[in-house]
Order: sequence, then structure tokens, then C-alpha cells
Amino acid sequence: MPSVPFAQGPIATLSFDRRFQGYIARMDSNEAPPAAGPDPDAQTLPLTGVGDATRETPRSATTTTRHRFDARSGIYPRERHGHHGAGSRRDSRHSSAQHLSAHATSRAKRSRQLWATRLIALAAIVAAVVLAVLLIRSHFRGDTLDVEAGLLASEMSQVQNELEQTKQLLAAQEVERNTLIKQRIPGIAALDADKIYDINIQYVKKLSFAAAGVGDNRDLTYYAVIKNTSASAITPDATILLFDRKGLQTGAARLTREAASMPIEHETLEPGETRTYSARIEPSRPDTPAYFLVEVR
Repeated sequence: MPSVPFAQGPIATLSFDRRFQGYIARMDSNEAPPAAGPDPDAQTLPLTGVGDATRETPRSATTTTRHRFDARSGIYPRERHGHHGAGSRRDSRHSSAQHLSAHATSRAKRSRQLWATRLIALAAIVAAVVLAVLLIRSHFRGDTLDVEAGLLASEMSQVQNELEQTKQLLAAQEVERNTLIKQRIPGIAALDADKIYDINIQYVKKLSFAAAGVGDNRDLTYYAVIKNTSASAITPDATILLFDRKGLQTGAARLTREAASMPIEHETLEPGETRTYSARIEPSRPDTPAYFLVEVR
């Protein structure tokens, strides 16, 4: 751009004042300065000055340029105002930062959602595997339990059969032993407490036993009923003998006047008279009695 030198002398001073007043008026009305060039009132004399007196400044639709005159330098510094200025650049940078921040937040959120989905899927897979293992183990465990139940049922049935056979064998041995003992000791019978026996040996009609105590300390008590069915008086003389399972005698008791339930004056039993006797049988051996025998004289 060509430069116009300042003129010297009164004419140059007058031209400068007019131009300065015009620039001040346009600056107050936000108008652009005039295009650079010589003033028509000024003489076209060569000037010696510093810099250009004016600068041509383009104007746009969105930017307004304001000129201020610097008396020292003789130039017009420019200030731009509008949405394309520093404020617009700051707004643009702020908007770009917000956009980048929102984009980064969205990416982080999607990443977290993706990891959460992966963790949930992994947990579901692990749970399914564990459930499958438990089902398989329970299936095999059920089969094992069924097999064990079958084996136990078979063993129980076998034990029951053996027990039944043992019971039958013991019963047969009991019968055989009783037979042998009865053959060896005529008139002997199996002893069962709380049972009433019909003896009917001469005047001894009935007999029963009662056990008192626990274990080996049990005492055995007898109850006997006698009756004289003859036409003449008799003197009772009867003895109760106890035996163990081997046929060995374990105790004895004699029906005496002291053992009678009712007081009597004499031991003679009149015809048709009935008496009852009860007393404890003194054991001679600690073995449990299994048989008894009544001897009548």
C-alpha cells in the first residue's frame, strides 16, 4: 500500500486538523475511516514523517473495526468486536471442551456398561457350570444312594432271615432241653411269673409266682391254694422246688402253718377245707430259676 508523507508548514497543519476531526467523528459513530490517499485540501508536497498516515481496513458483515488515532505514531490501532473476536474464540474453545468432555464421559459410561455386561455374563456362566456340577453330583449321589439302599435292604432281609432261623433254632433247642429235663426230672414245669398254674396234685390245686426287685436281686414269691377233697382230715406236707436252665436246683420253699394267709390253730386240713399260702422262696444259688416242681407227701 503506498504511503502518503505528512506535509510541512501551515497548510499541512490545517489539513491534519481537519482529518483528525473527521476521524474522531467517524470513530464516535462506529464508521470506518476513509480510504488512504491525499487530502484534497492538502498540497501534494513531499513529506518526511514516520509511517503511514492512514491504513485501508477491509470491512465484513460480521466484524466492525474501530480506529483510534495515536498522535505519537500517526497510525490507527485496530480493535475488532463481534462474535468472531476473542469472546467468540473463547466460546468456541469452551464449546469444544464441553463436547470433548461429554464424548469422553459417554465413552467411559459405555465402557463401564460393557464391563458390567461381561461380568454378569461371566457370573451367569459360572453359576450354570456350578449348577450343572451339582446336578451331576446329585444324580450320581442319588444312584449311589439307591444302590446303597438296595444293598441295605438285601442285608436287612438276610439278617431277618437269619434271625428267624436263629429263633426257630432256639425254640427247637428249648423244646429239646425241656424234654431232656422232664425226662431227667419227672413233674418239672417251666416257670413263668404272673401265671396261674393248675397243679391238681392231691390237695394242691393252684400255684403262681411273682417276682419283686431288679436283676439278680429279684425275689420270687409263691402263692398256693390247697383243698382237702377227701372224706378224712389230712396234714398238708408240700414243697416247691426251683431249678435253673441246666436243671440244677436253685431254691425251695415248704408250705407251713407260718406261711398260711389266715392264722390257723393246727396244721390238720379238715374235709372240704381250703387254705392259701404265700411266702418268699429263699434262693440256694444265684442262678435265675427257669423251672419248678411241686412235691406232695
